[in-house]
Amino acid sequence: MEIQYFDHLVSTNETARAAAIAGAAPFYTVAARQQSGGVGRMGRSFSSPEGGTYFSTVLRPKLAREKFGAITPFCAVAVHRAIAELTGVSLDIKWINDLLLNGKKVCGILAVAGEDQKGESFVVLGIGINTGRGNLPPELADIATYLPYDDVEGLIKRILYWLQNFEDEIREGSWVEYYRAHASCLGSAVTVIKGESRVSATALDIDAEGGLLVAYENGIQEILRGGEISLRFR
Repeated sequence: MEIQYFDHLVSTNETARAAAIAGAAPFYTVAARQQSGGVGRMGRSFSSPEGGTYFSTVLRPKLAREKFGAITPFCAVAVHRAIAELTGVSLDIKWINDLLLNGKKVCGILAVAGEDQKGESFVVLGIGINTGRGNLPPELADIATYLPYDDVEGLIKRILYWLQNFEDEIREGSWVEYYRAHASCLGSAVTVIKGESRVSATALDIDAEGGLLVAYENGIQEILRGGEISLRFR
């Protein structure tokens, strides 16, 4: 797998996406010491000061389309495994795409699907981890923190190691138990956010496609699939 390192990019996801459209091979990866236009879910900005671990990799999934939704939560498992191995720190996974340290965000994941010039599917997987010296903007102090780890290259390579068998693990569902074991929301009261709607629920389980099973106060259950849906802990 090829990894290209840059001092600065507007967005590693956009750089990797352009390469994917042009035909980049599986696991072609771009990393940057700093981003000026990092983007998270729902178009939100992702703060990317120097010292963090920011990279995007190209996947060429040979999976049924309905399995693509499992790629983001599986990536959370890959990042969790790598960080636990390298640092001894066990993070919490917040459905669907965040990793938390002591209740504060330390990693965000964004998967973007598309087709290349030949009409073949790809997924660009963007990963941003707050590592290094902890130089986060003061306005994020209440919601984000950092992992005191400086070997950016080693961390990226270990995450890619855990990602390499994503197709087999997703087909087999073997990643789901690990996700459940570290999912901070299971058994907790949550608020399901859909646009302007706010509905109280209890998070019950994670299914094989990474969907979150919730039970509303009226007894109705629903499997959430991400997209425009967010959770808020209560």
